[in-house]
Amino acid sequence: MSDEQQAQSNRFKAYATLRKVLAEIGWGAEPDEENTSFYVDFGPPHVPVSDAMAVVAADTERFLFYVQFGATAPPERRDEIARFITRANWGLSIGNFEMDYEDGDMRFKSSVSFQDVELSETLIRNAILSAMNAVEAYADALIAVVTGEKDAEQAIEEAESHPG
Repeated sequence: MSDEQQAQSNRFKAYATLRKVLAEIGWGAEPDEENTSFYVDFGPPHVPVSDAMAVVAADTERFLFYVQFGATAPPERRDEIARFITRANWGLSIGNFEMDYEDGDMRFKSSVSFQDVELSETLIRNAILSAMNAVEAYADALIAVVTGEKDAEQAIEEAESHPG
C-alpha cells in the first residue's frame, strides 16, 4: 500500500471512529461526509453554547472539535472580550477560546493530530472532554463580559475562583 493509500485509509478509519464515538455520546450528530465532519445542535436556548462541529481534517490529519457560543460579541465589547479570552487561554493546556473580530462569533477549539497513527476513541473523547470542561468553566463568565455585566478581570476572577 502506498503512503497516500495508507493516509486515505487512516482518514476513513478516523471518520468511522468519530461517528461511533458521537453515537455513543448520544448527541444526534448530523454527518457531512463530503467535509468529513459532524454537526451537533445543543438545542434551545442556545446560550451559552449553541452547537458544535467535530471535524476530521483529511488534509492535515487532525481531529478538531469546535463549540460555538450562541451569543455574538457586539463591536463595542470585542476588546474587553479579547482580554477575557486571552486571560482564560493562559491557563489552558489543551484548546483555546477564539473570537472573530469581524463578526463577533466566539467558539472554543480543541484538536489532536493523528498523523501517522490511528485516531482512537480515547483521543476523540479526550479532545471533546477538554473542550467541554473549558466551556463549562468559562462560558457563564464569557457571557457576562459579552452582555457588559462584568469586565474581563471580574469575570476571570469569578470563573477561576470555582473549583474544577
